[in-house]
Amino acid sequence: MARVEDRWLRKDKTRTMLYGKGLRWRAEWTPPAGKKQRQSFATKAAAEHFLADQVTSINKGTYVASRKKVLLADYAEKWQKAQLHHRASSKEQVTAKLKLYIIPSLGDMTLDSVRREDVQSAVGEWSESLAPSTVKVTYGYLSAMFKAAVLDGHLQKTPCLSIRLPQIEDEAVIPLRTETVQRLAGEIWRPYRPMVVFCAATGLRSSELRGLTWDRVDFDNAMISIDRQLIGSDSRNPVWGPPKTKASRRRIHIGDHSMQLLKQLREGPQGVGGLVFHSSGWAITRHTAGEAWRHIRDIVEGSGTGWHELRHYHASQLIAGGMSPVAVAHRLGHKDATETLKTYAHLWPDDDTKAAALTDGLVRFNAPDLPLT
Repeated sequence: MARVEDRWLRKDKTRTMLYGKGLRWRAEWTPPAGKKQRQSFATKAAAEHFLADQVTSINKGTYVASRKKVLLADYAEKWQKAQLHHRASSKEQVTAKLKLYIIPSLGDMTLDSVRREDVQSAVGEWSESLAPSTVKVTYGYLSAMFKAAVLDGHLQKTPCLSIRLPQIEDEAVIPLRTETVQRLAGEIWRPYRPMVVFCAATGLRSSELRGLTWDRVDFDNAMISIDRQLIGSDSRNPVWGPPKTKASRRRIHIGDHSMQLLKQLREGPQGVGGLVFHSSGWAITRHTAGEAWRHIRDIVEGSGTGWHELRHYHASQLIAGGMSPVAVAHRLGHKDATETLKTYAHLWPDDDTKAAALTDGLVRFNAPDLPLT
């Protein structure tokens, strides 16, 4: 229900003081599942125009109740706390993207004042100094936040529409050479040397590697179980969480050299919480592991960007040894062979020549069978 009421506000001293002299037209409307709303105007035309907008938005289902203006920076903090599905590593990444990029660019604007051109301008600003993939991730968080703001009733629609992002060029994985990995194992800080060797032999993710505990090692069958990963940032009080995906839960065999390495580690000082790999008894966090790798990059040329390089190295050795995409996918904990091929298809040998040799001559053509002309 909506109407414009004629009322002389100067007869009501309280209202005269509140709105000022001369205000005489009040618009009233009742939004869906809400209480009656009122707003006063100086002219009847202004009141009718405003009321028409409210009725239209109610009929279209785009009505947003009047609320106190909210700064994007303030809403970002509330939105982040509501992302209960985020893992610890994701929370760290969101915090960094908000602090370093989103808040400096848009944080001092209110949610309802941000326009599409503001978002596009922010993306352009980020693109000047960030990698395209980082820009994409940062924009993804911003877009998700605005979608939540719409659901929370702060906006009628999100400004994140048809935003142009920098193109991400797919770069083929170039695995480390064995001699490079061997040098890494010899040059990296001492507590991390067994990790390099074991990761190269198993292809574990960094969080799986750092979170491996003795109760997940089956010495009788030479196997390890991966059913959780290290997610905490406190080296004295390690915290574990579920693996990255359902497919990440797996049991894999380990070879004789790796078994011997584990036996040697078991006889030495033990890590907190039964951790196999540790530094002076404390857990190796994502930050400290990254710091160790950044240090070695200055020493070993071509050591790559981080611990994931050892996972790529492991995959390349499996492929060179003739293992199928399905087998490699299981070993790495990929969702399926499609994910494996998407990353490593270029490493499988080209079998076209082999295919020709396998089929050529099985069915033969005899010269006498040539058609007569």
